[in-house]
Amino acid sequence: MNNQKGSILIFSVLIMGVILTMTLSLGNIFLPRLRTATEAVNSTLAGYAADSALEWCLYVNRKNPVPASTPLPTLDNGSTVVVYRGNTTVLADCYENTGLNHRAVGTYRGVTRSFTISE
Repeated sequence: MNNQKGSILIFSVLIMGVILTMTLSLGNIFLPRLRTATEAVNSTLAGYAADSALEWCLYVNRKNPVPASTPLPTLDNGSTVVVYRGNTTVLADCYENTGLNHRAVGTYRGVTRSFTISE
């Protein structure tokens, strides 16, 4: 019996090593998938922001009579939107005499999505 003292300590260290290896392996598998799922949600919300900005532009341009200046509404979820005329000019509102040629860029938590509408 005296020559087996400490064998349970070696066995415990080996078991702890196996459990640590399995934990790190599973972490390497699942963490990228969690990041991808989070970015998919952020991408969807950025797309919704851009889409709602274009819908606002459609509403303002089809309203009769057209108001002189109708600013974009603020978004409650923290996403931001920038609306461009064509590819260059940033608009403060969506009113345009020459018809619709707008591009809306929505951003949410670092993910950006863009939609374009033209007549």
